[in-house]
Amino acid sequence: MLALLIVPPALLGAPRGDPKDPDVRLQTLGDEFVARRLARAPHAAPRGGVHAGEPLARTVTALTLAEDLAWLRDFRDRLAAVPHDEPAGERASARALLDAAVDRELLELEVLRPFQRDPGAYVALVAGSVEAALDRSSGSPCSRLQRAARRLAEVPEVLRAARLNLKDPPRIFTELAIERFAGVLRFYREDVPRLTAGCRSARMQADLAQADTIAVRAVAAFLSYLEEDLLPASRGEPAIGPDACRRLLRGALVAEVAPIETLLAAGTHLVAARRAELEALAPLVAVGGVRAALDSLASERPLDGDAVAHVRRGIGRVEEFLRMREVVSIPARMDPSAGVGAAVGGVELGRLNRWETDLAVAHEGLPGRHLRALALRGAPSPLRRALQETWPGEDWGQYCERMMLDEGYGGDDPRYRLAGAVRALRHAGRALAALALHAGAMSEDEARRMLEDRCLLDPAEAVRETRWAAADPARMGYTLGAQRLRELQEEARRRLGPRFRTRTFHDAVLRCGASPPGIVRDRLWLELTDAAGAKLPGAGP
Repeated sequence: MLALLIVPPALLGAPRGDPKDPDVRLQTLGDEFVARRLARAPHAAPRGGVHAGEPLARTVTALTLAEDLAWLRDFRDRLAAVPHDEPAGERASARALLDAAVDRELLELEVLRPFQRDPGAYVALVAGSVEAALDRSSGSPCSRLQRAARRLAEVPEVLRAARLNLKDPPRIFTELAIERFAGVLRFYREDVPRLTAGCRSARMQADLAQADTIAVRAVAAFLSYLEEDLLPASRGEPAIGPDACRRLLRGALVAEVAPIETLLAAGTHLVAARRAELEALAPLVAVGGVRAALDSLASERPLDGDAVAHVRRGIGRVEEFLRMREVVSIPARMDPSAGVGAAVGGVELGRLNRWETDLAVAHEGLPGRHLRALALRGAPSPLRRALQETWPGEDWGQYCERMMLDEGYGGDDPRYRLAGAVRALRHAGRALAALALHAGAMSEDEARRMLEDRCLLDPAEAVRETRWAAADPARMGYTLGAQRLRELQEEARRRLGPRFRTRTFHDAVLRCGASPPGIVRDRLWLELTDAAGAKLPGAGP
């Protein structure tokens, strides 16, 4: 749940000018915030800026968490003293992002408290950090081994502190952590030894093997502790409460949100609307109702061993459509498969049919989250670029799925529309489950039944989605963010009239960072005014 910045402070540039100037003050505070985030989690910066001598991360203790909370509260006060800019200015966008990032960190420490409530929060420290150290783009093979060995050696102390920190976590958090730490053990035992290829230093290979053995023992002991000691004592409530839900959503959207009762009613209505859409499309695909139509889609899932080729064919179809249609600008030289494999991979590869696969590619690759990541790298403001890395872009990915269908992807084949409706219903149900669970409006059993009965998930999927909704409250915001982006598109159509161009709109959104929607809305009209060459109706002064 902890969002980590990955831009080294050196890339932000030293602020210049009068230290009393609001621009300079904001830049200085932004640099300080980013630098502290990286100091707290050096493993979050695998590409550049991480030296072989750096440890895994500062061990998390009650004292370090209290220090972090005190620093953040002081930082918030200092940031509040910087004058605000005009709503759509560059400084205003960076300021809004910084305000939201600070509030999100405070929410983590004050309410979510992952290091006290979620044993899975330590997976990033003991596994993600080692993966980062072994990243093939960062240094020579031997330097990567040396870095990984040092980080593996830190694992016992990190997990020792975890035992002291964890207090009465929700049972579902501990159950998920058990699964994730079993995966960490497999990573240490199977993957880490294979990553020594390329370094011929026998001494460094021996150091890595010794550190890996120590880490394996520490994780195995921690896994036993989770199963035998912590799980029976895990009686905490996963719900974070209505106020925290609204606070989380405000941070995710960087915009005001309605009261929780209104949001729950809207979420329930959206699930019903998506179900009605699915039922209306089903007769176009098969006779016998929705279940028969879904069975028809499932008949073209990949065979064993064909999943990767299945996805590659989907990538080819999506790329061809984007090259032919003026939907969004695509860089001339790029690997269209980049960014898709990890996100669409794993379990999902085996359960997606051909039509859902194409939409998942659009979500994760082009024109979705991968294209959004490329756009962020080219953002003119280093500070804003660094801050926006903390928003995952899931709302943009969901928006792209439906947008592709609206732009004609799949032609006259109704199975694409049906697959889109299936995924849209799943997204809506996932968001409602997360919101209702954490606002205290549904129990886990009620959320599971809702996903089965209204969203048509099979029992195993419903259980899986319920568990992740409980573990990750951020899921409540992605579908709402995608809706906000669609509303912005309709507003742009009304304002521009015959001058509206789909590609111009999407390029402008990507220049804004593609998310969060509140930032996009404030800057979008300036971007579109420049692109259209004339002031937009209602675009302000």
